Amino acid sequence: MPPIYTIAVAGDFSAAHRLPGHPGPCAAMHGHNFQVTAEICAESLINGMVADFLDVRTAMDAIFADLDHACLNDVPTLDPPTAEVLAGYILAKLKERLDDGRVRVTAVTVVESRGLAATCREA
Repeated sequence: MPPIYTIAVAGDFSAAHRLPGHPGPCAAMHGHNFQVTAEICAESLINGMVADFLDVRTAMDAIFADLDHACLNDVPTLDPPTAEVLAGYILAKLKERLDDGRVRVTAVTVVESRGLAATCREA
C-alpha cells in the first residue's frame, strides 16, 4: 500500500453569529476569531510536495474573504451557523478549488474558542 502524505494549512477570520433557539447565551449575537485548519492529502508528491502551502492558503483566504467581518447568519448555506456547519461549508468550498484527482482535501477543523473545535472529515 503506498504512503499517504498529508499537509495542514491554518488560517483565521473574524465573524459574528447567533444561534436562534439555542437555550444559552449563544442565542444572542456574538463574535469569534475563528481559526481554521485544512488537511490535504495525496499518495504521490510533485516536486516533493502534496501541494504548495501558498496555493492552499490562497484558496482558504478567498473563502474567508466572504466570511471575514460578516454575520454568518446572513450566509444562506450556513444554517444554522454552528462551527460544525461552518467546517462542512469550508471543506466543500476547498474541495471545489483544490481537489484534482491526485490532491484531496480530507478535513477542515474550525476552532471557535480556545478548547472548542469542530471537524468535518471526508467520509
